[in-house]
Amino acid sequence: VSTQSTGSSGINAEYGGGKEHESTDFHWIKVSRGYRVHQEKCNHVPHGAVVGFQHNNNKAVFGVICHTPHGHIPGKSNGQEAHYGWGGKEETCRNFSYIVVRQ
Repeated sequence: VSTQSTGSSGINAEYGGGKEHESTDFHWIKVSRGYRVHQEKCNHVPHGAVVGFQHNNNKAVFGVICHTPHGHIPGKSNGQEAHYGWGGKEETCRNFSYIVVRQ
């Protein structure tokens, strides 16, 4: 996924077919001095994993990077498998790394 900021109000993202999509529904990951953001590939949800919430049922999901045939794509995980958007559909992925914030 190629993304670019349109300023503080939005991003443009291109994925799965070359069409660019604009969104104002996103969040920046900001960390305090002394902390860092990195990827961690493991079989469990690691300490410091970035947490979000599923809109329709308010269940916790975790920010991940899906390692796919299309490249490394941001996604979400329930702790067992991950999902990412591609070509207008949600795809399932079992090869992913958690986005983690640690000191």
